[in-house]
Amino acid sequence: MSRKHTISKVYPVSAQVLWDDILDPSALADSMKGSLTYSGLPTEPVFEGQRIVVSIKRWGWFPMGRWTMDVVRRDDDRRILESSEFGSLVRNYRHRLEVEPLGDSTARYSDHLDLDAGLFTNLMFPTFISIYERRHEQRLKRLLARKPG
Repeated sequence: MSRKHTISKVYPVSAQVLWDDILDPSALADSMKGSLTYSGLPTEPVFEGQRIVVSIKRWGWFPMGRWTMDVVRRDDDRRILESSEFGSLVRNYRHRLEVEPLGDSTARYSDHLDLDAGLFTNLMFPTFISIYERRHEQRLKRLLARKPG
């Protein structure tokens, strides 16, 4: 059983600034502070065909086991990143990120979530949505703090 959801937010930064931030694993770690911590993230921008295996902790202390992320598509021209992920109770998690320019200094970032955790899908899905909403808030705060003026 799979559940799908899309979360979209408008950011007051250029699409390229937002795209560069999304591709940076350290920015991911910063955006997830307070929700999830990763051990084993790469230091360079993600690339198509890459397999990333990390250990995850919820709230920085509760071990959640290993998580595997396969980067199945990275389209820099269209600013689309797709991954196929799994770990712990999650059988398959498909994640598609898209950045759409809305102007010179405004962009829309959309997360398309598709979670299959078998019998646990309905139990886990609200947590996934909450984590991504918080991640958008954290990313926005960080990007605004870096913005000149």
